[in-house]
Amino acid sequence: MKKIVVPIDFSACSAHAFQLAVQVAGKTGAALHAVHVIFPNEGVDNNVYNAFWTDDYLLQRQKELKNWVRRRTPANLKHSVTQECIVGFPVQTISNTAQTQRANMIIMGTTGATGLRGALLGSVAAGVVGKTTLPVLVVPPKGRLQEGADIVFATDYQLKVAPGDLEILQTLIKMLSADLKVVHILDKPGEKPDAHREAAFKARLGDLPCEFHHLHDQDVPQAVSNYLDAVNAGLLVAVAHRHALLHRLFYNSVTRQLAHRTRVPLLVLHDAETT
Repeated sequence: MKKIVVPIDFSACSAHAFQLAVQVAGKTGAALHAVHVIFPNEGVDNNVYNAFWTDDYLLQRQKELKNWVRRRTPANLKHSVTQECIVGFPVQTISNTAQTQRANMIIMGTTGATGLRGALLGSVAAGVVGKTTLPVLVVPPKGRLQEGADIVFATDYQLKVAPGDLEILQTLIKMLSADLKVVHILDKPGEKPDAHREAAFKARLGDLPCEFHHLHDQDVPQAVSNYLDAVNAGLLVAVAHRHALLHRLFYNSVTRQLAHRTRVPLLVLHDAETT
């Protein structure tokens, strides 16, 4: 892993996500790039004369971001942390920045400040997941990456992710000295595990060791949430493709709330077909 992009809106949630990114960078040697998105009309106050002060406002925000990042960066990482403020709309800007920076991963919070001075990270996180093809680590307000905790991979067995995504997963497994538990929810009455699909999934994981667990429940997101509570889970992993668990978590009005309430970070991988 070479570079991680971290969206910042100056909220406590983005500060928490930044500290988690610092943790990952410290363990992997990755560089960090913090980006703050300024809405096009932020700081203008609907007064045409204020438009002349836009450049000054941008410089002010850049200075604030630099100081914000500096205060939260350990001395041993300062040489590998950069930051920038960009005028634009959060989802597209974050996605474009990650591409421009040739990042391997995005780490961001699930909630943030409100109004034009904030990026509304709750909705932005969902938008970025749908827009980018990079792995996204979505961090809830109290989420931690704990060494020795289980990594739970919730799957529908459709695993066609890019090699780079699996490398990120493998990096986190090694970094956290974690066991990988693959969970598949059987939501039809009388449905039995499919040994063929399980074997094919394991083959796609390559040399990643894992355990398979099958649960019966028609409410897939709730079943996953219950499983996370039942084991020593430190990270939830899902693949963002059209009909997978992640789509339900982020785009269903009920289960999206469940995703925002989860106590563990959520690592979102993407289908290779969308890259």
